[in-house]
Amino acid sequence: MTWLVKNMNSSTRLFLGLLIAGLFIQFAQADETGPDPDSIEGSKAHIQTLQDELKAAKQRVAELETELVKAQKTIEQMEDKNAAHIAASAPQGTTSTPDDPLMRTVRGQPLYDDTNPQLPVEQKTVLAEKFPAATQGQPVAMTRLFEDDLVRSRIRHIDRIADQVPNMQYGQSGNEARIAIRGTRTNRTGAEADPVVAIFEDGVTVATTTQALEPYVDINRIEVLRGPQGVMYGRNAFGGAINIISNEPDPSGWDAAFEGEFGYADGTRFDAMLNVPLTKTVTTRFAARYDMHSGYVNNRVLDGDADDLRDRKQQFVRWMTKWQPTDTFDLMVNLVSYDQNQTGSGMWGYQQVGAYVNGEYLSGHQFAPDGAQPDIEPLIVSRNFASLEDQENLSGTIKVNWDIGFADLQAFINKSTFENQQVFDSDYSDGGDPRNSDFNGWKSNRDTWSGELRLVSNEQGRFDWMAGVYWMDMESRWHWLETVDGLFYRPDWDARGRYKTDSTSVFASVGYEFTDDLRLAGGLRWYDDSKTLRTGSSDSWNGVLWNAALSYKINDDMDSYFSVSTGYRPGGINENPGIPTGVPLNYDSETVTAYEIGLKSTLVDNTLVMNLSAFYNDYKDIQAQSWRILPLPGTAGLMDYLDTAGDMESKGVEAEIQWLPGSHWNISANLAWLDAKFKNYEVPALAGLGDIEGHTMGDTLLLDGWRPKLSPEWSFGLQASYVFDLKRSGRLTPMLQTTYVGEHYANDLNLEGARQGSQTKTDFRLFWDLPGNKINFQFYVENIEEADTLNNVMIYNPEEQPDIATFLANWGDPMTYGFLMSYRW
Repeated sequence: MTWLVKNMNSSTRLFLGLLIAGLFIQFAQADETGPDPDSIEGSKAHIQTLQDELKAAKQRVAELETELVKAQKTIEQMEDKNAAHIAASAPQGTTSTPDDPLMRTVRGQPLYDDTNPQLPVEQKTVLAEKFPAATQGQPVAMTRLFEDDLVRSRIRHIDRIADQVPNMQYGQSGNEARIAIRGTRTNRTGAEADPVVAIFEDGVTVATTTQALEPYVDINRIEVLRGPQGVMYGRNAFGGAINIISNEPDPSGWDAAFEGEFGYADGTRFDAMLNVPLTKTVTTRFAARYDMHSGYVNNRVLDGDADDLRDRKQQFVRWMTKWQPTDTFDLMVNLVSYDQNQTGSGMWGYQQVGAYVNGEYLSGHQFAPDGAQPDIEPLIVSRNFASLEDQENLSGTIKVNWDIGFADLQAFINKSTFENQQVFDSDYSDGGDPRNSDFNGWKSNRDTWSGELRLVSNEQGRFDWMAGVYWMDMESRWHWLETVDGLFYRPDWDARGRYKTDSTSVFASVGYEFTDDLRLAGGLRWYDDSKTLRTGSSDSWNGVLWNAALSYKINDDMDSYFSVSTGYRPGGINENPGIPTGVPLNYDSETVTAYEIGLKSTLVDNTLVMNLSAFYNDYKDIQAQSWRILPLPGTAGLMDYLDTAGDMESKGVEAEIQWLPGSHWNISANLAWLDAKFKNYEVPALAGLGDIEGHTMGDTLLLDGWRPKLSPEWSFGLQASYVFDLKRSGRLTPMLQTTYVGEHYANDLNLEGARQGSQTKTDFRLFWDLPGNKINFQFYVENIEEADTLNNVMIYNPEEQPDIATFLANWGDPMTYGFLMSYRW
């Protein structure tokens, strides 16, 4: 602990001291309440009185046990009836609303009752809420993280979700999320890029990789669906889909919560929530966050932390108002404002880790300006050019749910405005001119309209159906940046105009239960996508997606399924200046056909849930990002372009376990094996790499047999916690969380500079929940091993030295620690 105390600032040490003092007082008070044995004095009368009271208590306990057995049977009957109703009425791919009793958070039903922490709640109830029959019966591999899971793993953004999801890895560069699931990976980012994993916040699509980094505040649950989800979620649900569902306004009464966190790098975060029933039919809910910390990457140019990279300054506010005049109709208005202003770390990475020169890999920055200092390590660098990442997002959504008898009508319309600017030191050093650069970032403004209308059958019976229409219109105004005398400008060589994306689709799915145990479901989606570049070039793509699934209930505790599904990511258009001779201006859409079998089971007297899945994905026309130095005067020198490179296949096995062995333990684990490889996949060869045996074919690099980026063969995650009953002092819960990720690469080129060796990352947390579960404390240390995680590498020929292949890297977070306190009214 010595190293930990030395690295804590005074406010952190003060907070720790108060926490320890509070624990001491609680224990002292508990000790002072014990009986005085000298007052008994062996009195026979007193003994007789105690015996009478004991007899009466035993009789009352027997009566209560009888009543409890009756109540449990009634609850079980109601749960079975509700689960059967939900399973019969929920079409494939849909999820129940947060208002459904079976879908509420586990945090609302902790292992110990709110008002009496000494009485364990039945484990069956805990698991039933996290794994309801409706979800276990769905033919899809899905991880569901509830509010309790988010608290236990400190999930505040998308970056920590992957630790809980098998075959999901997280990468990042600058202010861009680079998600990988089952071999699919994010290669291009920015206004013209389409994500490979579709993300939805309260049903509304998150259009770009930049917006995917918005914070999670007052979240009910997060659902990660692995594998293509094209029929239900449309474009970009190529590798899977992520649903972030917020807590809705609750008409049952006033509610409020506050949470404060203090920790590493002067980290300070405050979350607040207020739920107010305005009338009998109108309820409003506010959620807000202020979050800041100093930079995680130490920049040595200036004294102090003013120029350190990867700091955080965020403000977030969400206002949801729900009007429900009847049991069959409700209307929701959701307004979100998000603002971020921080020191950036580069658009594609922040550190030149090495380069290939004449076929030999040399570590370090190989084209640094004369006199530049070398970086010491991934988290200690020298940059003399100002960096920044600014974002602003305003979003408004109107949702309607209306039971019209034979079906539920669900509709929404959303308008969002997003602004983003990223500036970085383009020579990645403390050399060069600190006030002038012909290219050092980009700026964009995006206006997005989207909407959806769907009908979901609600009639009882063996047949169910769903049909809908979706549309999106996104218009971007973006341009590169140059800096002259410390001021940012749009370069004269950059294109003018607007980039537009339009998407329309019509979809439907049906399901039929042949028996109580056997169900067949399938769906279709017709889509039409079009894009128009800033230069005026345009193209469109359309087609039909489909899926089919056969579900069989083996017994009351075990469900199985076999499914076939498809997905796509739209094609695109390259701007003329960046296209080499012979490369088509337009490139095709990516497509995938996936086959999956699964088994979902509840075992060991309803204390163990084990879900298994095995899959094979066949990918066609995979897009590759390549780079080219432009021989045009007055340009940025280096531009990227996309091209159809070839095919890929992936297969694997996944397991998820949730085990509650007794009323004190909570254990969860995930295990994944993945075999993902390119086939018939070609990209332009880069100068400097030399002749790579079996892969270099003249001017072409053949990637056959190489693994896509962020695709380890083995990965494993484990969480284990134990609840200590402190009686009047509440509960103390230590938790250990560890993940193992096998060797993999942070670039599609499986070369030395992009290799990330196998490693573990371990977190430790200590929770202290006071009686009543209203006041909670947490202490945490994350990444105890201080592991340096390489999560993105870009390989290109720099303009300064085009005969080398340089490796631009981005690293994960260092070891962090902190304390937080929450209070709920």
